[in-house]
Amino acid sequence: MRNSGYVRLALYTVLLFQLCLSSTSCSRMFRQPVSFSIGVNQSLKSAPVIIAEDQGYFKDEHLDVNITVESSAVSLMQGLFDNRYDLVCIPEYQAVAHGFARSDFRIIAVINRNQSRSLVMDGRTITGSAKLSGKRIGLAKNSAAEYTLYRILLFNRIKEEEVLIEYFSPDDLPQALASGKVDAVISWEPFTGQIEQLLKGFTIVENAHYGRDMYWLLVTRLTTSIEREDDLVRIIESLERATSFLNTRSDVALDIVSESLSLSRESLAKEWIEYSFFIELPQSLLLAMEQESSWYRSRRSVDFESPQYLEMIDDKPLARRYPRRVSIAGSGGVHAP
Repeated sequence: MRNSGYVRLALYTVLLFQLCLSSTSCSRMFRQPVSFSIGVNQSLKSAPVIIAEDQGYFKDEHLDVNITVESSAVSLMQGLFDNRYDLVCIPEYQAVAHGFARSDFRIIAVINRNQSRSLVMDGRTITGSAKLSGKRIGLAKNSAAEYTLYRILLFNRIKEEEVLIEYFSPDDLPQALASGKVDAVISWEPFTGQIEQLLKGFTIVENAHYGRDMYWLLVTRLTTSIEREDDLVRIIESLERATSFLNTRSDVALDIVSESLSLSRESLAKEWIEYSFFIELPQSLLLAMEQESSWYRSRRSVDFESPQYLEMIDDKPLARRYPRRVSIAGSGGVHAP
C-alpha cells in the first residue's frame, strides 16, 4: 500500500509539472536567462537602462544584461558593429550619420526625449548666443552638437562662416573653455557642471535646442532584430517598467542613477525637467531624422540620396506589446491611427 501511495504521489508531481510548463507564468519560471550586452553613455539619458537593471526588471523577464558605460555616445555604434554590444542607446543624429554608410542596424524604440544640450559660454568674452559671430566654438566631433550649432546660428541669423569651430573630445570641452581656447562650447551633463565649477560663476548657459527634442534611441543590429524578436520584446517590457518607475518615483530614481553613473545628484535633478521618459516610435522621430539627413548631405557633400530611414525602424517588438506607441506612418508593422 505504501508503494502505491508513492506511485500516486509521483504521478501527481509529474502531472503538476506538465500543467506548470503549459502555463505562461510557470514556463517563464523555468526559462533560461538570455544574455544581452547594452552600451550606454554616462548621462541621465541612460536612466531607463540603469533603472531596469537596478530594480530587477531585466531579471523578471529572464534577461541577463551586461551594461557598459562610455563617456560619450559617439563610439557606441562602432561597438555595436564590432559585436561588443547587442544594443546601444544613442541620439537619432548618430543613426542618421551611420545610415549613409550602412543599413544593417535597426531602431527598436525611443526611450526618452530630451533637451539636455546647452550652449555654454565664457561670460568674460561673450554675452549670449546672439553674439557668437567671430567667436571660437568647441564641439565634440561627429556628434549631434554640429547640427545643434547649425540651428543656433540659423536662429540668431549668423552665417556659419562667421564662427570658428574647434573640435575636442567631450571630456576635454570643459578645460578648453576654461583655458580660453574657445569662447563657447556645446555641452551636456556632467560636462556642463564641470565647466561651471571651473569658471566659478562666469558662465552663461543657454538651452541649445530652441524647442526641438533630441530622441534617444534603442538600436540593435539587423541580424539581432530578425533572430531575437521575442527577446527584444522582453527588453521593451523591462524598459517600460523602468520609465514608469522614473516617472512615479523620481527622487529614488535620481539616487540610483547618480550612484550608478557616478554623477552629481544635484546636476541630474537640475536637468531632469528637460527629459520625457516614454517608450515610443513617433512620426516626429522620422521627420527629425530626415531634416538632419538633408543637412548632413549638404555639409558632407554627399552626392547620393538620403537613406530610407523608415526601413531602418523595426516597430515589431514595440507594437507587439504597445501598438499605440507606434505612430510612424508607413508600410508594414502595426501602426496606431
